[in-house]
Amino acid sequence: MFASSVYRRCAEELGSVPGIALTVLTVDSWRMNDRPMVFDGVSTSSPYATVIGKAGWRGFENRGFYISGLRRAFQISKPEVLFLMEEPFSVFAAQILLAKAIFAPHIPVVFFTWNNLSLTQFDYRPSFLYRNVARQTISRMQYALTANTDGINVLREAGFNDPIKMIGYGVDTSMYETPRADRIRDFRNSLNIAADDTVIGYVGRMLEMKGVDLLIDAYSKLKSDHPNLKVRLLLIGSGEAEQSLLRLARDRNIASDVRHIPSVPHQEVPDYMHALDILVLPSRRKAMWAEQFGRVLVEAMAAGKIVIGSSSGAIPEVIGDGGFVFPENNSDALSEILFNSMMLSSDERSSLQKRAYARAEYFSWRRFASDAFEAITYCYKHRKMKAITA
Repeated sequence: MFASSVYRRCAEELGSVPGIALTVLTVDSWRMNDRPMVFDGVSTSSPYATVIGKAGWRGFENRGFYISGLRRAFQISKPEVLFLMEEPFSVFAAQILLAKAIFAPHIPVVFFTWNNLSLTQFDYRPSFLYRNVARQTISRMQYALTANTDGINVLREAGFNDPIKMIGYGVDTSMYETPRADRIRDFRNSLNIAADDTVIGYVGRMLEMKGVDLLIDAYSKLKSDHPNLKVRLLLIGSGEAEQSLLRLARDRNIASDVRHIPSVPHQEVPDYMHALDILVLPSRRKAMWAEQFGRVLVEAMAAGKIVIGSSSGAIPEVIGDGGFVFPENNSDALSEILFNSMMLSSDERSSLQKRAYARAEYFSWRRFASDAFEAITYCYKHRKMKAITA
């Protein structure tokens, strides 16, 4: 995914840390959520070097592999620590560790994982392949960074006995700190949203596990119980459940209140986020999937918005004291929290906003780089000590 400069913010922060000489290996193109992503160039002032390779199975995150670039990356960087931003069950991870065994056999490996359910059972096939890949890679890495606390238990159950730290995932919070009033006004006008309307929003993929149907049901109940409320429901995103969700809105007689935007360029997301008043992430667990983080929650908190999320997966620990959590799959509870959040006093809203800002900063790329550097330094020093005592 580092083909996009948006995701290379991680590398910019980490490469800027004193004492780090960073080389990034990425692909020339990829597919993210079925959309093409082409390498978009690196600034000449970038704090890291870049090696660009080609990949096979583009868009299949766990089955993708490098066709070129891997050997060159090791030769150019001559690494002392390998920082692996790949799941331990992915073919990418297995391939990179095989290359490490050839080109830099003695260096330690720090890796980052989203996985919060299992490293032995998977929701996609062939499960036996990923299970065996994870078994091989886990034993060859020395420090784990996880996006959630459940990931710690998953790694321990898989036999990983080395250090683990939960650091969440980075968000470029600086993009959301300053609203552009003219863009927000134009945006709301284009969607026929009045200045005094309260906008309840969802931003993300339109999939069953994301629980957008719960939000539609909760909004319908909110309007039924409080018909005089001036509210609108904004849905931003697309996916396989998109049409069924829009039909559900019609069935609930709220279609005239719904504004739907299938796709938003990433650089415009902050404007859309500032146009919201309340951001809802109503995810539910489905089979071997549960919300692993909830990036939009952090973005909304960085924009000073009220956030509401379900109790599914990592959502509660991301929100912390910066918003509200409702029981997974309970649209009645969500409707009640929506109403209560709209009734907050100005002092209550201001206090919540301060907590939300602090919570967002905890998940900033600056924090991610700081924690990653701590893990990298630990591994580097530990390796040196082992070399001295050997």
